[in-house]
Amino acid sequence: MSEVPARPVNHFMRRFFPALVILIAGAVLVAIANWPGNQADASSLNMGKMLTVIIALICLFVWGMRFSGLKRLHVLLATLGVFLAFFACFKIPSMDGRFFPIIAPRNWVQDLFLGGSPETILENHRINTPKADVPAKLEIQENDWPEYRGGGRDGIVRKTTLSPDWGKNPPKELWRQPIGGGYAAFSVANGFLVTIEQRRDEEAVVCYQASTGREVWVCKWPTLFKEQLGGDGPRATPTIAHGDVFALGAKGRLVCVDGNTGTEKWAVETLENNQNIQWAMSGSPLVVDDLVIVNPGAQNEESKGKAVRAYNRKTGDFVWATGTRPAGYCSPELAQISGQRMILMLDATGLSGIDIVTGAELWRFGWPTYQGINVAQPLVIGSNRVCVSSGYNTGGVMLEVTQGDGGKWNVKEVWRTKTSVMRSKFMSPVVYENHAYGLNDGIMECVDLNTGKQVWKDERTAKRGEAYGHGQILLVQDSGLIVVLTEYGELALVRATPEKYEELGRIQALKRGKKTWNNPAMVGNIIYLRNEEEMAAYELAK
Repeated sequence: MSEVPARPVNHFMRRFFPALVILIAGAVLVAIANWPGNQADASSLNMGKMLTVIIALICLFVWGMRFSGLKRLHVLLATLGVFLAFFACFKIPSMDGRFFPIIAPRNWVQDLFLGGSPETILENHRINTPKADVPAKLEIQENDWPEYRGGGRDGIVRKTTLSPDWGKNPPKELWRQPIGGGYAAFSVANGFLVTIEQRRDEEAVVCYQASTGREVWVCKWPTLFKEQLGGDGPRATPTIAHGDVFALGAKGRLVCVDGNTGTEKWAVETLENNQNIQWAMSGSPLVVDDLVIVNPGAQNEESKGKAVRAYNRKTGDFVWATGTRPAGYCSPELAQISGQRMILMLDATGLSGIDIVTGAELWRFGWPTYQGINVAQPLVIGSNRVCVSSGYNTGGVMLEVTQGDGGKWNVKEVWRTKTSVMRSKFMSPVVYENHAYGLNDGIMECVDLNTGKQVWKDERTAKRGEAYGHGQILLVQDSGLIVVLTEYGELALVRATPEKYEELGRIQALKRGKKTWNNPAMVGNIIYLRNEEEMAAYELAK
């Protein structure tokens, strides 16, 4: 009986294939890293990086199983053991602004070895820190910051002057402490801060004393929104109006909270008989006259005609509804266009002007984007122009909105940028002296609002210490300065000028947290910051 000949050994595959895979993968990663920034957004490039790594690991696994000469069972067990050990100790809670995985220790690892998980640290802090012994009175004062991006929702700080020299006059830390999760910002009124945060399985509207950061009251309910890409927790900044707080949870619960006591006055489930959007309700409630206006959207047939809704601010009773489009991630905004007050609403597919009293749609401009990700607030320019900008290689457009004979509204496109300009992904630009300043896919740029042309762009790579990533900005108008809260928790100062890009200073303001997407709030020369783990207040030199 003849013997079966042994399979010949492929020496190339055994000796050189792993090195070849690593070499090719490295070359592809280098090519992606040096890809021109105006050809693709950073999210697409990072997806290419991840795909390259995954393909390389699969190739190495196949090599180990078939060509390495090792026993297949040993290779399989080793691979499985590495993966199980990694995911037992670490998690990927979300992605950063450039769609790159954030790796974090699991809570049990943090509790045992790193001083506690964020939830444990917050709970211990609340146990050991007494509440502020002051009654809250949320009476809005001049220059307060009572809603998302300030009183005009335009990100502009008025009647404040700042020193541009952070070398001689650096920001002064006033206090810092842990906070619950989520991406809402602070609203500020009469020396009190209000935000909404995630505390384990509950959403909580919380009032803090602005001078100390101590908790004054909390109003909470059981809700937990979880999402692998963006992260967990509520998104929409609460609005302070008429002494009350109006907050929208990630799953659509709209509440009115007594600003003095934190007692819930009324609540409405705005997503009843509707579906949530992928990254949850993010638009801050707009209070106009006696109305509270929100945009739950129309994600199914049953909710058609009810996309934008108005409720009585005193009772929570339904007043009117309009619209048939899905919601985006933008907040309703009060505007004066061609002499008429109206609501600007940028949803998943376009921009509408809505009558405040009746809810009738006055005009419409289609603006569809990748997965309906419209986040940036519309910029009202002069008496009848509106600028809209979006990320994912969409860019910006300037509209001229006029009312003609018979009351008919007309929308004219004045200019449109290149798809590599004004890619406002998570932040909203600010306007100063007829130029828009914003983070174009995480990189600061200046755009001429007369032409839509890019004037300058920060050429640095977005990382800690350079550029800003997908952070947030505000404008200190009387000083011509832009304050940036970077994605990495840094606070930076930039001069608002079309002459050239100029950063004037930078500090590491938030020291905990995986990423910082929350907007800053500023009253006078005090700026209030937070992310999903930490909050702090800084005094900026006048």
